[in-house]
Amino acid sequence: MNYSFLDALRERILVFDGAMGTMLMRYGLTSGACSEEWNISKPERIEEIHRSYIAAGADCIETNTFGANRFRLSAHHLDDRVIELNIAGARIAKKASQGRAFVVGSVGPTGKILEPFGDLSFEDAYNAFKEQVMALEEGGVDAIIIETMGDLQEARVALLACKENTELPVICQMSFSENLRTTSGTPPEVSALVLWSLGADVVGANCSMGSDGLYRVLERMVLSGVPYISIQPNAGLPIIEDGKLIYPETPEQLAEFAVKYVELGASIVGSCCGSTPEHTKAISNAVRGLKRTAIRKRDSYLAFTSRTRLIEVGKGLPVAVIGEKLNAYAEECKSLLDAKDMDGLVELGREQVQSGARAIDMHIPVSSTVEREFIRELMINFQQFGDVPLVFDIQEPDTLEMALRIYPGRALINSISLEPSREGIIDLARKYGAAIVGLTSGRYKLPVDADERIKNGEELISLFNPKDRVDIVLDPLVFSVGVSPEQALETLKALEHFNSKGYLTIIGLSNISYGLPKRSLLNRIFLSMAVSNGLDSVILDPTDKDLMETLIASQTITGRISVLDYIKKFK
Repeated sequence: MNYSFLDALRERILVFDGAMGTMLMRYGLTSGACSEEWNISKPERIEEIHRSYIAAGADCIETNTFGANRFRLSAHHLDDRVIELNIAGARIAKKASQGRAFVVGSVGPTGKILEPFGDLSFEDAYNAFKEQVMALEEGGVDAIIIETMGDLQEARVALLACKENTELPVICQMSFSENLRTTSGTPPEVSALVLWSLGADVVGANCSMGSDGLYRVLERMVLSGVPYISIQPNAGLPIIEDGKLIYPETPEQLAEFAVKYVELGASIVGSCCGSTPEHTKAISNAVRGLKRTAIRKRDSYLAFTSRTRLIEVGKGLPVAVIGEKLNAYAEECKSLLDAKDMDGLVELGREQVQSGARAIDMHIPVSSTVEREFIRELMINFQQFGDVPLVFDIQEPDTLEMALRIYPGRALINSISLEPSREGIIDLARKYGAAIVGLTSGRYKLPVDADERIKNGEELISLFNPKDRVDIVLDPLVFSVGVSPEQALETLKALEHFNSKGYLTIIGLSNISYGLPKRSLLNRIFLSMAVSNGLDSVILDPTDKDLMETLIASQTITGRISVLDYIKKFK
């Protein structure tokens, strides 16, 4: 073929092949046998299956390597043959394709559970996927498909292994239950955003339910605004008839839904368990010639996530509240850190969430009393108590990269700026596709008025382009009125300007009252003024009940929340 997989993806709808396992069973594979071993012992049968799918109209065929990682192969005492089996699988498919179809290397889950819920470490999972994908690249595949993933973190690890060790395009597909969540609780829109931000070229879903179930998954995925989505359902949910496992959906039924997927925004359609070349032929005939439905990215919108929760920051949405109390320089948090009281720190986070915070700002630098490993353990403990989205206020690049790497979601980095010292943080934001807080300080000095804040903010935004997959929310900088009383009004002017331009904004509220008595009073008044000037998100103390009530009242008056919501809150 004279053009790449990504060229084809941009130009037309791509049809993937169907089930490999179903076809292998037809050819005599027995239950419990290692299908990947056939890449060595029965390559002609694997090649014949590939050819049958190409003849049926598949644009892409997947290698017979779904379980060819060291953990799954160990069950068959083949873990020392990972490289051999993957290279063989890739070369069989390349031979069968003869340039008529793209060859996509299939990568499935390890079959183990990652920490903190299981005993598989991030590093061991990464090395297993690295070994497999490098072998597939050596075998000559055109792309990698990470598929049937039930754990978002495992999908992230596999994706990082691909992006850091190969030059191949990557498709990432999750598997969902009837409740539209993965086995580890991730909904479709979260998985799509996280994997796209991290660098997947296509995100999507496979296996799971039948066609109707994955249509509901697709409806949620398009809300994330990612441009390329792949949907490959089973041929229905399996049933037992006359002692045999049957997948009930016909080729015509899968084809009908494939058209619906394309109309909703899918760029790749195919099928999974229970499907055959007959299903692929029907799908191919149905979608051939259809045009891509462009998925529109939402304007004036930013999102960051945990493994299961998505936080939206956007014009017209309620102001997003981020808890400020997990701060090493705050007395309560410092005492807990000095005592290495992990339970107390987790409870400090829990208390903020129960008081109304939707995310937690983590400002804990590495120090003589706080090691990097302690910060890692704290992140893991937060996942276990409630999977709360985290904001990383970490200015040491090595520590920040550790956090971004193991965090099972899309983080918000607090913060970047034009200062030369922040260049490493900017590079990490690009690498991991994070959402970021942009401080409107200058390269070498703090702004003295709204004009400087505006100029700096617009220059920050210009540093990024859509290829970076980075979203930015601007912080117009709040200074204490005890030091610079005139700066409060300059901050509000900058807020108003950014709002008029559709730029998203955030402030660290407590700075306004630093060093002054009755801090809560100043915080409340300034918060209401900021909301009236278009504030979209705020870092504050959610346990201050009066402050939270002021936020609700301010949003009601400015139309960010409805009067009905106000009544429900205070009735």
